[in-house]
Amino acid sequence: MVKQITSSELKELKDLKGHYLIDVRTPEEWEVIGRPDGEALGLTTHFVSYQFQQGEGRIPNPNFEQEMDALNLDKSKKLYFICRSGVRSNATAEIYQNKGFDTYNISSGFYVDDVTPSWKIDKLPTK
Repeated sequence: MVKQITSSELKELKDLKGHYLIDVRTPEEWEVIGRPDGEALGLTTHFVSYQFQQGEGRIPNPNFEQEMDALNLDKSKKLYFICRSGVRSNATAEIYQNKGFDTYNISSGFYVDDVTPSWKIDKLPTK
């Protein structure tokens, strides 16, 4: 089972330097809603879409694992996955936990709405 952490709990961690933040949302979400600035917290940040927008729905990114593997992530570092609300990030964290990584799902997500605690509402750094 993937370890769960909220954005406010992540903000309280002291030693994030060298670990990874992986945003698995769609390019449209990054463009419209914004991007987390993991570097401001010491996290090496990557943007790799788990799914792509297609009309009103989403389709899987068939190259997700190859794109992730191409990052040559250090297995001794923690991977913090984030998406809009914690569903896609939990799925991707599980994939990489099964590959031997120490993974966390940011369960509160990047942004759900104007009141639900999330990366943006908890005022973590954004780009």
